[in-house]
Amino acid sequence: MSTAAALLAQARDLQAGTGSSRIASWIARAALEEAVDDLLRAQDCDPGTDSSMRSRLSCVQSLYADRPEVAEAAEYAWSGLSQASHQHAYLLDAVPSEVAHLMDLVGRVVSEQH
Repeated sequence: MSTAAALLAQARDLQAGTGSSRIASWIARAALEEAVDDLLRAQDCDPGTDSSMRSRLSCVQSLYADRPEVAEAAEYAWSGLSQASHQHAYLLDAVPSEVAHLMDLVGRVVSEQH
């Protein structure tokens, strides 16, 4: 099992066990970031340590142009999980079903590694 898949499983278990969408979102976002790095490495593209996630997502969009659904899922999930994992006094917490949907998108990205 890859690191990304293990993190995603942990996020799913956490949300199912505690119902904590915010913490599950943090872990799912970490899983997505690992999966994106794995996708880049699979195309002989070193993600490096200094590049932003937005830059990495742009690279995925370019390298996987023949499969735009991969980049679309990654971009949407990363944006949604980033918002869900941050606490703002003026926003409600993410709805658990929304976070579950975002985790499903992360699962699609993780499955592209194989």
